[in-house]
Amino acid sequence: MTNAFDAGDAFGLMCQVDVGDGADPAIFVAPIAEPAFDRRLPIAREIADTRRRRAQTHTDNLA
Repeated sequence: MTNAFDAGDAFGLMCQVDVGDGADPAIFVAPIAEPAFDRRLPIAREIADTRRRRAQTHTDNLA
């Protein structure tokens, strides 16, 4: 996995995966449903922060 980003309400959290070495890797983008990352990594913290913000936004919209 080379990147994680928030694709908004329509798609939620997404990740980019580069497969292969060299100058021409295959690049895939897929939703992150249940990531299992080392919590010490910066990307894991970013994902957790984004999830908290999204959960709070959805809770606020229900009220």
